[in-house]
Amino acid sequence: MGEFYNYSGCGNTFNCNHPVVRKFIVDCLRYWVTEMHVDGFRFDLASIMTRGSSLWNGVNVFGTPIEGDMLTIGTPLSSPPLIDMISNDPILRGVKLIAEAWDAGGLYQVGTFPHWGIWSEWNGKYRDTVRQFIKGTDGFAGAFAECVCGSPSLYQGGRKPWNSINLVCAHDGFTLADLVTYNNKHNLPNGEDNNDGENHNNSWNCGEEGEFVSASVKKLRKRQMRNFFLSLMVSQGVPMIHMGDEYGHTKGGNNNTYCHDNYLNYFRWDKKEESSSDFFRFCSLLIKFRQECESLGLDDFPTSERLQWHGHFPVNPDWSETSRFVAFTLVDSVKGEIYIAFNMSHLPFTITLPERPGYRWEPLVDTSKSAPYDFLTPDLLGRDIAIQQYAHFLDANMYPMLSYSSIILLRTPDVNA
Repeated sequence: MGEFYNYSGCGNTFNCNHPVVRKFIVDCLRYWVTEMHVDGFRFDLASIMTRGSSLWNGVNVFGTPIEGDMLTIGTPLSSPPLIDMISNDPILRGVKLIAEAWDAGGLYQVGTFPHWGIWSEWNGKYRDTVRQFIKGTDGFAGAFAECVCGSPSLYQGGRKPWNSINLVCAHDGFTLADLVTYNNKHNLPNGEDNNDGENHNNSWNCGEEGEFVSASVKKLRKRQMRNFFLSLMVSQGVPMIHMGDEYGHTKGGNNNTYCHDNYLNYFRWDKKEESSSDFFRFCSLLIKFRQECESLGLDDFPTSERLQWHGHFPVNPDWSETSRFVAFTLVDSVKGEIYIAFNMSHLPFTITLPERPGYRWEPLVDTSKSAPYDFLTPDLLGRDIAIQQYAHFLDANMYPMLSYSSIILLRTPDVNA
């Protein structure tokens, strides 16, 4: 009597807004929270839950008469009953509710998912924009700045930065290491003649495809990984890190490893230990830095009183189509003031820093540097020498940025002032 609809890409799709089905779903969720102590849910292909139920004899499954073809099977609903029930349930509304706000049937709801003020979304637009900007694509400077602010144009109507779950990589698609290693997917081990998996990855292999490449390409790849992670850590919203990216896990360019129960998907503790003095250290220190900063992870979107944009010169941002440079300062009650800049051009630039009488800028992070000088900690042997190398630039309120690099500087008292 029924019909089959495939909005999941995996076969027949659950009719989520059928009265019996939605009660079943809510009962399951309540059980997992009350009995299994689950503290939240991320709903895969969550837009399926917003599609309307099937029709029968002129009424929909909610018993409401309909006229003509006003409502068809699978039509997106502005107030889907299932989402309404979850959002207003006394148990479920108190846990984390995260939607992957699209489905395989073409319904894309990032920024428009029915939310009742409590749902967060996987921000797929953040992922796509950051990937494009960091690899040096023209036309994304302004969009990247929007992402840094927590995507306020997406999350309107009283929503906050925490409604945006920021991600660069996830279980679907390339890992972070593969994102900078492969231009194309390499899915032959999946047994589907490389026809499965996403074709549009916005990846860049930094000049050569695969793992066995020149030293210069390997160096650039490490720099790009640091750039991606830094962008994630300085953006407003909730950062999401894909397991294994913190040590550079690779799947050999396979972007659809659901069918593999092997090293492609296993967390490689041996690799994590090998990298503990390099990228893992960088990621750990950046996470700690974000946690220490009051201005990162704000409860509301930053205003001009908190954030100021810059370009190669202070208070002169470049939002043109060809700009690959974004810089800004953040007022922070803990750190004082933070200067953050991204130069995603293939050219180096010496930038002019904002003048702060009685203060000077001190480097903290420079992704163009090899470990451990990519993040200068107080206990780092040779830290003072590393800072002194830039003394003549900093004395002139300037800083040299290499191509495809990003920096964090901190405002410190000028003892010589």
